[in-house]
Amino acid sequence: MRKLLPVILLLLVFGCWPPGMDPNKRDGKFLMDVVNLEEFNSEYDDYNSSLPSNRSGESHLIFSSKRERKDVFNLVYFPAYFQYDKRLKLKKGVERAGNDYHQAYANAGLLIGKANGPFNVYGPSLLSRYYDFNSYSGTKDLWLFYADDASGNLDIKYAKEGTADAAPIPYLNSPANDAYPTFSRMGDKIYFCSDRDGNFDIYEASIPRAEREDVTLESLINPSEYKIRKVEELSGAYDDKCPYLNENVMVFVSDRPGGQGGQDIYYSEYADGKWSVPVNAGPRINTAHNEYRPILPRLSNFSYDLMIFSSDRPGGKGGYDLYMTGLKNRW
Repeated sequence: MRKLLPVILLLLVFGCWPPGMDPNKRDGKFLMDVVNLEEFNSEYDDYNSSLPSNRSGESHLIFSSKRERKDVFNLVYFPAYFQYDKRLKLKKGVERAGNDYHQAYANAGLLIGKANGPFNVYGPSLLSRYYDFNSYSGTKDLWLFYADDASGNLDIKYAKEGTADAAPIPYLNSPANDAYPTFSRMGDKIYFCSDRDGNFDIYEASIPRAEREDVTLESLINPSEYKIRKVEELSGAYDDKCPYLNENVMVFVSDRPGGQGGQDIYYSEYADGKWSVPVNAGPRINTAHNEYRPILPRLSNFSYDLMIFSSDRPGGKGGYDLYMTGLKNRW
């Protein structure tokens, strides 16, 4: 039986829980298993996913794959929804058509079409101004942020609705490789990775904002004031890549010593004005092979951080596959 996963805020507004939804068991049991997302994977490399903010179980999974062009990674997307039976599942398709969520993300295919081409496209972040940022205008603009290597190096770019082509974000880019932008809900922090200093490190762009200032696309791609710094707490002498931010938790991958082998997933929490020492996600999640591009979908009614990531571990359909598991409890 399908189980809806409503957002706590909506529940407070309506004052009750939907039928069959126990407020003491909002998300079912913590997902200990590492689940292969078989419905979405192919015999080709599938990785670098993005899952927009969840509303009532509905979603879209967007990721890089070689299934279309075979020689380069381009973005593909599928409508999806969460289902809970004995354990949480992510299913391909639409559970409830015509709701507000699908209207907000209806132009996802248009933006992805602007991003794709005869080059590699990585690290998509499909963001709704209304759902993914602290927005006070009620405007439901949809933006896609990503990186591609059309120039020879990775450059961070964006695509928006309308007729304009995708374009780079100059202040985030350098002559080196820059990729995997991830955003705070206030729009005052953008994290990304770059090898501008030799190896890949994690960087932070800070954009000053007034209280209750609305987040606009212009303020993200061309801010009047900003500062960029290397996040020393998360970076080191090895490659630290693919940051992804959800509230005060950052996940990323690193080949630093002390892991399980290859690229491992690490996480850190922001408290008291700094990031904590990164923690290896451990052998339940990491393997002797490569784990890559972890994301933490914003699922407000979950008591734990759900994570989707890529891995070339044995047992998949081929190359890199997408996997899903619980990272850690929130409460």
